[in-house]
Amino acid sequence: MSGQAYAAVVQIAIDPGSDPAHRRGVLDEFVIPELRTLPGYLQSVWLFDGASTGTCIVVFDEAEHARAALDVLTREGGPPSVAAGIHQVEAEDLAADGA
Repeated sequence: MSGQAYAAVVQIAIDPGSDPAHRRGVLDEFVIPELRTLPGYLQSVWLFDGASTGTCIVVFDEAEHARAALDVLTREGGPPSVAAGIHQVEAEDLAADGA
């Protein structure tokens, strides 16, 4: 991936006592597969601060596609959102660096 892209960035509150394996299972079995079907999906990164905040960064080819992803990432019944927004990014091809 190189050039201009748009990221849907969402921070969520995570119960520190929740099971990490369950959280990972929900991501692997439900959230990530659904995001990959959205138009313009390029990649995603999932972060956890080790305490109570998770951050997901989902990169798309167009701003409209990133906005559509916010509906998936912040839907009712999911973990409470702390912050959500669309960011324009300049992305490098990390695979070319061997990362």
